[in-house]
Order: sequence, then structure tokens, then C-alpha cells
Amino acid sequence: MRSLRPRTGEDLPIVASWITNADALYAFAGPWVTWPFLPSDLDDLHKRQGATAWMLDAMGGSPVGHVQLTPIDETLRIGRLIVAPTVRGQGWGRHLLTVTLEYARELGIERVQLGVLASNTPARRLYESVGFRADPETLEEAIVFMARDV
Repeated sequence: MRSLRPRTGEDLPIVASWITNADALYAFAGPWVTWPFLPSDLDDLHKRQGATAWMLDAMGGSPVGHVQLTPIDETLRIGRLIVAPTVRGQGWGRHLLTVTLEYARELGIERVQLGVLASNTPARRLYESVGFRADPETLEEAIVFMARDV
């Protein structure tokens, strides 16, 4: 089974290469990062206490996914989740979420949450398919907040 590994400095340009324009950057990082996007822009974990970043590799060892995890009280916040453009639609996003949820369970986390652009229908469907539910108060907002128990 493919599992998460800590993101390294060598991964930064790879992940940055998956973000090809300002719209893709907004979907990835929201309004907090601006275009042009540089690999060094990913190296900001120190700004979020306890934040970690993880990679998912294919069987051959090439990176296919990235996720950032930040503990907030008893909850784990999933952010900056992205799958390499060359493997989208092949189940890697679902697998990345699955191993992320397994990792949260191993940590003893009881609840995970994330934010997703309201306009990002494929991502919202994926999150709903693995049990995330939208906060009804954010359904009309640009960013919908979703959560689920682990």
C-alpha cells in the first residue's frame, strides 16, 4: 500500500510545477498566496504551529500527491491537497485522502476538516464520497468548509 512520506525540499519544485496558473494556485492555496508561485512559497510550515506536509508517491517512487496537515485543538485541518495533473482522474486523490485519514486515526485525531472552493465541483464530490459533509453556513460562500469524523 502506498503511504505518506514527509515532504522534503526536493519536492517543492515538483509540487510547484503542478500549479500552472493563477486559477490553479487559488484552488490550491486560496487567497493567501499570490501568483507568480515559486517553490519557496510552499516552504511556509513555520507560519502554522504544528503544520506538516506530506507526499504520496506512485509505485515507481515518483510523487503524485501532496497534502498539508495542521492540528487545531482536537481537529486536524487538511489543506493544500493536490494531485499531479498527469494522474488526475485515476483515483490518486481518493487514495491520498484515504491514507491521510488513516494517518489521522493513528494520531488519535477524532475529526478532520478542510476548505474547498465552492466552484471546485470535482473536489467537493470526492470529499463527499469519503464522508465529508459541508457546513451549511458556508454553502453560499466562495470557500465551503467540510468536516468528518475519523
